[in-house]
Parts: sequence; C-alpha cells; structure tokens
Amino acid sequence: MEDAFLKTMSGVTFSAPAQVFIGLFLSSPGESGAAGTEIAYAGYQRMPIVFTPPTAEGQGMGIRNSSQITFPQAPANSGTVRFIGIFDSTTGGNMYLYGELAEDLPVTALDSPVFLLNDIVHFSTGDLSLAYKRRLYNVVRGTSLQGFTSHISLFNGDPEDGGAELAGSNYMRTPVSFSAPQKETSGLTVIRNIVRADFPRPLQNWGTWTHTAIFDSLTAGEPVWIQQRAAAKVINRGIMPFVEVNDLTFGIN
Repeated sequence: MEDAFLKTMSGVTFSAPAQVFIGLFLSSPGESGAAGTEIAYAGYQRMPIVFTPPTAEGQGMGIRNSSQITFPQAPANSGTVRFIGIFDSTTGGNMYLYGELAEDLPVTALDSPVFLLNDIVHFSTGDLSLAYKRRLYNVVRGTSLQGFTSHISLFNGDPEDGGAELAGSNYMRTPVSFSAPQKETSGLTVIRNIVRADFPRPLQNWGTWTHTAIFDSLTAGEPVWIQQRAAAKVINRGIMPFVEVNDLTFGIN
C-alpha cells in the first residue's frame, strides 16, 4: 500500500481492490504481509470487511469496520490471535493495512472469533493532507486513486486551514520528479525529489513563505503533502526559490 500510494505522485494509478478481507495472525505479518503465522483451523477463512467513510478527527483521519465480523467456529484450540491484516484476497494476495490487537484473542475449541462494529480502527496522522488521507483510505473502500504530476507550491499559512498561496508576477507552481519508493530500516517507505526544482524569478514581492505543499495539479487541485517551514521567508523581487535534489522527502508507514 505504501509503495502504490507513493507511486501516484509520479503518475501511476493505484487501482482499488474489488473487495478486502481480514485475516487473523498469531504473530505479526510484517510490512510485506508475508511474515508471521496466520491462524489455521478447519473451516477458517479470511472474512470480508467493509470500512466506514473516512472521518476527520483533529489533524488525522480514520476508518472503522462498518458491521460485525464473525469468523467460523474453531473445532479445537488454535492459538492466540495478536495481529490482523487487511488483504485483497482470501488467500495470499496483497496486504493493505495491518495492526496489533489491543488485547490478545485466544481461540479455543468451539470459539467463533468476533469483531464488533467499530472494533477495528485505522488512524492516519502526519503531514499527508486530509484530502489525501481520505483518498488513500477510500482505496480500501473500492475507489481507485488516479496518478498525477506533482507540483510544489508556496503558501502563507496552511492551505487546509485558510492559508493563501503566494502570488505575483511570474509566480507559478513547479513540477517535481520523485524517486521510486524505497524501504528504510525503520519500516518507513520514502520517496525523494531526483531533480532540482526552480521557481521562476519573481518580478515583484510574492509574499511570505511559511508552508510548502505538494499539489496534484498545476492550478487548483488539492494538496497532497503539507509541511511548515522552520522559519518564514519573504520572497521579494529577484529572490528565486528552489528545491535542491533530495531536499524533499515524503514517507508513509
């Protein structure tokens, strides 16, 4: 999911699965979904899961299971479930989300593991915009995310909280090219800009630059990533803003 999402910033569409399923794991499936041990008993199968529409909470965004999920009954003691994974297939397939249970779930003889409405919560924080947190979560709800050309934009204030884009003679957003997604030892998957991005030379004062945003369009569109500068900078005539190679790093985990 991390790879597929970051590739949208380089124009590659993230195709949504037709349906997603929840699997039960005795140990962590890891970042790839191929690690760990999935529970196995006669009759066990991953169950379909449907998520609620993404809901904003503060600067984050979350989804929850929209109905109760009941697994088939276990005929014998089958271990203790500690993790869950969300996949696009009942066996194998691609894992989109995973997490550790708040409480261990022992599965003993004649138990039917159950998750009640809203038991399963995935919450996203960080510098990814609310607009794109929503789009990312909607992938597991069946809506594909179109790839786009990324553009750097300069703002006075947070663009999702009333901030205004800088303006003036010769101002325009600048396209930026990113590397392929790379996995770091921390588990974070990152992309970095691979070419220097130069803005046009200002012919007049553009205003005070406090926030940098990646937008999905040259004009209008929606912010994808937003980050506040460590220090505000006034962009006067003749001061040409630029972004050096590797100055932009975006990650998701």
